[in-house]
Amino acid sequence: MDLAGRLVLPDPTKAVLFDMDGVLLDSLGLDFAIVNMLLARHAGTGATVSMDLIRSLFALHPPEFWSQILLRVAEETGDTGVAGHHAAILAEYEEARRGAVFETLPGIPEILKAARERGLLLAVVSNNAAADVDTILERAGIRGAFDLVAGNDHGNLAQKPAPDTYLFAAQTLGVSPGACAVIEDSLIGAEAGRHAGCHTVAVSTGGHGFETLERSGFAHAVYSGFSVNRLSLVPGEVTKKRILTPNDFVSHMVEHVAWRLGAGIDLQWNNNSWAALGRLLGERVLETGGPLRPAAAIGMIDDGSAEVSLVPGDKGLALETAGGLSLGWFLSLRAEQAVDGVPMTRLLDGMAKGLGAGIHVRVCGMEDPHHTWEAVFRGAGVALAKARMPKTESLSAPAPAERAGTTGKPEPRGTGDLEVVEVSRLKTRVRRRTAESVVEAALDFTCPCGASLTATTGPSVRVTGLSILLDILARELGARLEVEFTASRLSSSHVAAEDTGLVLGRALKEMVLWRMEETGVNGAGSSVDTPADLDTQAFRAAVSVEGRKSVKFVPFSGDYQALRERFLIGHTVCGDLFTEDLDDFLEGLCNGLSAGLVVHAARDAAPEEGWRELFAGLGRALREALSENPARRGVPPGVKATMA
Repeated sequence: MDLAGRLVLPDPTKAVLFDMDGVLLDSLGLDFAIVNMLLARHAGTGATVSMDLIRSLFALHPPEFWSQILLRVAEETGDTGVAGHHAAILAEYEEARRGAVFETLPGIPEILKAARERGLLLAVVSNNAAADVDTILERAGIRGAFDLVAGNDHGNLAQKPAPDTYLFAAQTLGVSPGACAVIEDSLIGAEAGRHAGCHTVAVSTGGHGFETLERSGFAHAVYSGFSVNRLSLVPGEVTKKRILTPNDFVSHMVEHVAWRLGAGIDLQWNNNSWAALGRLLGERVLETGGPLRPAAAIGMIDDGSAEVSLVPGDKGLALETAGGLSLGWFLSLRAEQAVDGVPMTRLLDGMAKGLGAGIHVRVCGMEDPHHTWEAVFRGAGVALAKARMPKTESLSAPAPAERAGTTGKPEPRGTGDLEVVEVSRLKTRVRRRTAESVVEAALDFTCPCGASLTATTGPSVRVTGLSILLDILARELGARLEVEFTASRLSSSHVAAEDTGLVLGRALKEMVLWRMEETGVNGAGSSVDTPADLDTQAFRAAVSVEGRKSVKFVPFSGDYQALRERFLIGHTVCGDLFTEDLDDFLEGLCNGLSAGLVVHAARDAAPEEGWRELFAGLGRALREALSENPARRGVPPGVKATMA
């Protein structure tokens, strides 16, 4: 059952048993002020304690609370006689609390009202004396909401963390412990509720912080507070984002999904029920788009990559790994604020259920767990965007309103030896001059697809085979690509390949930057579009244009050294082309484009066949990355809205 959109309890719940301090009432701040006032009065002006210490002792019975404080003061000041003030300080402390007016914590009045409307029994179970609890609740104006107040002075009941007081409250109300929900703010309180057999909720508004409560294992659910939960997605307003959850890393994963969907997001979530959050996110995605179609994508960032497919009609999350990576080990790893992979898997599983679809994830590249999880959620966002949209139209189609003055000689973007000759929505030309060579690359989406490479080099340099691979790339990209390379005295084929890649990459980057400002651009793409592509492509490529420059090959079988030997190094393809020079071409391309490239080597293939497939996949990935996206107009591709 959902109480006022702030607290979710099991449907069979018949009674809710609240701790008082730090759960119902904001007494922590007042306790801090009273404690230091009494210490100054009885133990001298130099005796003070911190809010952190007060918080750590907050749930203790008042006599023990003060014993611990005075022990700490004695240790820090050397005044062993301070313990002699215990009785006087305790009496003044309890009198001050009885006379104080505590404010109810945010969300509590709404929860109490909703619980009453559902006919639930309500009790307060405190480590304070029942009469004092009655007085404090009366002054706060909420005593009338409760059927029972159970204090620490009912017979011989053991205090928390023993379960006695919660068992007593359940028995007095005539409800079995299993039908009771306990709301606590401290470890000893949560332990008492759990051992009593109650559904136990911990809230980090009092004795302990969220992470401490979550890691304890005592609570069935942990809340940061009782603010109302909400989630809205606004298509086309990608820069408008407000995301608040109790775990910053989970917040960042949700941000990746919304960003790749091209949607603004307003999320406030108050608990660690990540599956429930995922389900709500999936439902909101369905509300903002049409029926889902099968879709797939490769998500990547730096050294992390993952393949994600969306299958309507399937149910839940299917998670696997590639390249010999242990799934159990990966899920056990911390990722920044997440102590392990459980929150992310629950979030994904909830998304799948909210979407009414299967989310299949294959974890591929992994050096840093947080990068790999980012890759997973980027891939999920891209797959969702594809699943809700028609296939991308031709990049050569005219824009709805092509702006005047956007072709021809542009304002210079390059520095040093590089010159941007022309840039527009459909045409780009870049020239680079060095002491060794002149390279010019032109990209044109208004001409028939294909590529030409004119290379004037020394007789020992053989790069003509590169024109075959560039032609494959251009046809998948859907553009005319022309490259002129002049360096008659050059005797290095790897420099020729790298420089060609560098200038071509810069030409692509100029188009990305132009479209980013004028029409919006995806900025990321992969060679896969449907789950079937993951079954048929031996080499799959993904590109992300956001200032991170890297090339990474991920072999699914064997190690990287084996891939080097059988594919990357020492082979000749397309007649005269050295495979080690192609690696340099990819490095140059990514440097010029300010992009990351990941290649998933899913199956063995002969170098001739494999490199052709790789360049075809690279062309499809670049096509998707360059595709116009109005939701991102004026926004750099990266999730942080930055691009070097």
